[in-house]
Amino acid sequence: MESLNLIEKILNEIVEARSVPLSRDGALVNRQEMINLLTDLKRKLPQDILHANHLLANKEAIIQEGRLAAQEIVQQASAEANRLISQTEIVQSATVKAQEILDEVDQELAKMRNETDDYIDARLASFEITLNRTLTAVRRGRDKISGNSTFNDQG
Repeated sequence: MESLNLIEKILNEIVEARSVPLSRDGALVNRQEMINLLTDLKRKLPQDILHANHLLANKEAIIQEGRLAAQEIVQQASAEANRLISQTEIVQSATVKAQEILDEVDQELAKMRNETDDYIDARLASFEITLNRTLTAVRRGRDKISGNSTFNDQG
């Protein structure tokens, strides 16, 4: 406020003024300078007072505006916190679901391995039976040949 600056100048002039001889409180000041400073003060003081009155009159509106801004900030912070919590819950839910899927895949894979092992074992058992029959047939054939050879050697 300019009025305060002018009052400060006037006070400095008075403090720095020369004392009047033989007077305890008297001082010599430049009359024209004081008149000019006080005239400026008189001209600017109403403007500053009006400005201060305007601020006082609007203080409730300014305070309300501040409250609304604070409420908006709190609401935004709350919304952001809820979003982050929701996002965390989504991630946790997705992690649980992914683990469930992995468990199902592991179970299905184990089932397929068991079925594959059973199928291969059954095929090998069938092959073994066929090989044993073939081996038995080969032995009989060899025995017949060997028997025929013995029979042919005697005759």
